[in-house]
Amino acid sequence: MELSAWRDIVLIIWGLVATVAMVFICVMLFLFYRKTISVLDSSDLMVNKVSEMVDYVNKEVVRPVSRLGTMAQGIMQGISIFGSIFNKKEVQDD
Repeated sequence: MELSAWRDIVLIIWGLVATVAMVFICVMLFLFYRKTISVLDSSDLMVNKVSEMVDYVNKEVVRPVSRLGTMAQGIMQGISIFGSIFNKKEVQDD
């Protein structure tokens, strides 16, 4: 056999091996894609549930507590203002 015949045989074999390898890689990527899509869908559901829980806690707990804290702070400031008005110390002359 001549050298050109060997070259042609090697090229044909490498072409077949490369084709089989590419098909295998494509199948593996497709299977990985399908698994990843299902994980992403379940994580989207989990994120939505957590977001709903945070919104609920914000409405039912955080807002009333912050309003109560604001009211308590206002009352304390009012008491301190009235206390400072009625409890003015006289200036002592030396």
